[in-house]
Amino acid sequence: MKIIYGSVAALLTTMLVVFAADPKPRSSYAGTWRWSFTMPDGTQVEPKLKLKEVDGKATGTSSFRAGTETPVTNLTVQGDQVAFDVVRERDGHKIITHYSGQLSGETITGRIQSNWNGEGQTYPWEALRFAGVEGTWKWTNDFGRFRGESRLRLKPEGHKLTGKLTAFRREQDIHGGRFVNEEVSFYTVTEWEGERYTNHFSGTLAGDMIEGKAEINLLGRLRTNDWTAYRAE
Repeated sequence: MKIIYGSVAALLTTMLVVFAADPKPRSSYAGTWRWSFTMPDGTQVEPKLKLKEVDGKATGTSSFRAGTETPVTNLTVQGDQVAFDVVRERDGHKIITHYSGQLSGETITGRIQSNWNGEGQTYPWEALRFAGVEGTWKWTNDFGRFRGESRLRLKPEGHKLTGKLTAFRREQDIHGGRFVNEEVSFYTVTEWEGERYTNHFSGTLAGDMIEGKAEINLLGRLRTNDWTAYRAE
């Protein structure tokens, strides 16, 4: 019986009966924010700010590029006012950059104050919340005694989507991924005892949610279920 249950669990990792996870209300400031900025030396950078709420407290990280992520400090959110500091080192000197702005929908507008070149400078700041399909998405699978969370990492390349689907600690590639006019679609392939089974996912992106259908091929029996995935990051 243990062998049978283990085999069934392995099969169900990709033959997913899909249920919506209970979403937590997103804080008005939570999300990934991006903007373009010209450094005093003329270098063009596109910083990224990730804000979220953990146990009722605002936290965040900032980065200029991959591998430069650092926690923000002195983060405050009061009504629609957001402020924080980013502390970095350059040539042995501590650089403190202070951000402050007003949150309005998907935009934070304000100013940046920094001692990047050794003296205080002030620059305009406008950050936009990144709400595309790129990122990590999650939902809950329920097979009775087999219950767990699926996580889907998506990366757009034009209209093409690539990514990984992880369920029950197993990871597989997605295939045929497309993202056109807010419509998301892809499929996964499972091999079982010499047979190949294809599962199709399709839905519409709406902010931090993808809502649609999943067509599951369970050992040759097709089932269509509602599919709702929520942004995990």
